[in-house]
Formats: sequence, C-alpha cells, structure tokens
Amino acid sequence: MNFADLETSLKPVPQFFVQAPDKRKDWPEVDRQATFFSTLRMAAPRLLVFANANAGKRSPRMARKEGILGGVFDVSIEWTRMLHAYVEFKGYDKSGRAGVLSPNQIDFGNRLVDLGIPCACFFDPYDAADWLREQGFPVAEIRRAA
Repeated sequence: MNFADLETSLKPVPQFFVQAPDKRKDWPEVDRQATFFSTLRMAAPRLLVFANANAGKRSPRMARKEGILGGVFDVSIEWTRMLHAYVEFKGYDKSGRAGVLSPNQIDFGNRLVDLGIPCACFFDPYDAADWLREQGFPVAEIRRAA
C-alpha cells in the first residue's frame, strides 16, 4: 500500500476547469447564478437544474447532522441517469476581489472528477451553459444579454 495516495493535500489543485475572473465587478455572484437558471429555463427546459444547500447559515455540527457536505458546488444539473454535472459560480466581493475556490470546494470537485462526473467553476453563466452543451447536455445555442 502506498500511504502517499491516502494523503490529502493542504493546498489542493483543481483537476477540473476553473474560469479566470472576468473583471465584471458590477455583477454579483447571486445574479450570475440567477442568470444561469433563467438561461437554462429557456435553452434547456427539460433539464433538472437546482441549487444545492450549503452550510453557510448553519452551525458545523447541525450541518453534519443534516448530512450537508462542505464544498458542494452551487448547482446540480441532471439529464439522464448517466449524465450529471455540477457547476460552481464565483463573483466579486464588496472590496472588488474575485471569488476563489475553497480547499473544500477543490476537494469536492476533484472527487467528482475521480467519479467521472463533469464539474467546473465559472464567473460567466453563459459560458457555463455552453460548457454543459459541450458535455452532452441538450442546451440550445444562447444569445448573450447585452
């Protein structure tokens, strides 16, 4: 047994696509995610798309008790029993700094990669929809809002 294979890196490196910040500091993360949902309602109405609960407003003890896993990506996308994906969105904070993935999010994404489940992190919701199409999801071409 190689014990090095069991170690978790203190600074995990994403093994999945992470989009570079887009410098759109006027577009909050919640609005980016809402744009993604509204875009998919139009371009992919047959997909099952939903936000995932996170432990942000719960005590860590209560979150564990409820089965909430730290680092879970913002959105789950389901199509068939063999086609699932996860998308994380980032934006900018009030001081203008771009959001970054937490170590828990990187670990979660890397675990998805190990399981063969597509996952990625985006600033741009339209690029996220395009990525889903590239993964084989039935997403129509979309026209970006001006």
